[in-house]
Amino acid sequence: MISRERERPVRGLVRRAARPTIPLILVAAVLLASALPGAAANKYAGEFLTHGVGARALGMGSAFVAVSDDVTTGYWNPAGVTDVPTRSVQLMHSETFGSVVDYDTGAYVHPLSDDSAIAVTVVRLSVDDIPFTDFEEDGERIIYDPTRINWESDAEMALLVSYGRRTSDRLRLGGNLKIVRKSVGSFSCYGVGFDLGAKYELWEGTTLGANLQDVTTTFLVWNTKERESIMPTAKLGIAYERPIETMDARIILAADADFRFENRLTADEYHVGPISADTHYGVEFTYGHGDHVSVRAGLAMGQLTAGAGVGYRGFTINYAFGKHEYLDSSHRVSASYSF
Repeated sequence: MISRERERPVRGLVRRAARPTIPLILVAAVLLASALPGAAANKYAGEFLTHGVGARALGMGSAFVAVSDDVTTGYWNPAGVTDVPTRSVQLMHSETFGSVVDYDTGAYVHPLSDDSAIAVTVVRLSVDDIPFTDFEEDGERIIYDPTRINWESDAEMALLVSYGRRTSDRLRLGGNLKIVRKSVGSFSCYGVGFDLGAKYELWEGTTLGANLQDVTTTFLVWNTKERESIMPTAKLGIAYERPIETMDARIILAADADFRFENRLTADEYHVGPISADTHYGVEFTYGHGDHVSVRAGLAMGQLTAGAGVGYRGFTINYAFGKHEYLDSSHRVSASYSF
């Protein structure tokens, strides 16, 4: 999600056309502020990892920490990998903010036993044709010179390796090893971090979930020798699932809250001092089991989301729509197969 906080503009940002479009400028400015070493005081060093994985969860407003029962669970809550009954693989493509941002993910879950499983999740976000300028100034004006514009790309990737285990009938625990690589122009960095997750069945049909992302702080080291850090985020959620036996259907209600400690202020929905929070709410109605049809709706930080999915003989296709207050809407499609 692109932050709503008003960051300092990136100097000299222009577009190929004479009149730059506002969405490209805003998105590129925020990405540069988060990607360039030393910029934005580390607040958004891991912002590309907040977009989510899988169109099912995104259609539910990203309220998925306590649900986390499909192939995308390595991202949402590694404890949930034990709730995936068979081997599963998924790919997702997203047309984000009017195709300004390319966002793609892949995920795989492999059960080891009835009580344990591993998963691998890959996330990649990129923006092409970002102008880097080096214009001359005469004290009052910036002199435009197209020969002094270098067009670069921003690419940010993460690999999550997950392990989860069921420790009792009610409790599942899990963790992620996270490897991060970011590059923009000639700058690049690497980092390693860890996530810890838990799911607890409070009573039948009601589950609590927690995912402590970057729990030890994920440190990024740039090729310029500068350092950044991705601060911990606490994602807490609750989900209620109820079968509708007369219709061979089920309904899931979910709510999440993401707590950060980066002094983001008005960039998030709520804040008290350096602590801020975003909320997520979602509902899913599914008719059928193996072969099924689902419809979804939600609110992600107050913005409307919706989606639908269909499953047939192990194949599942999901679609999600996300509205943004300032930018163009996002469209995401994911395809998965269980075997």
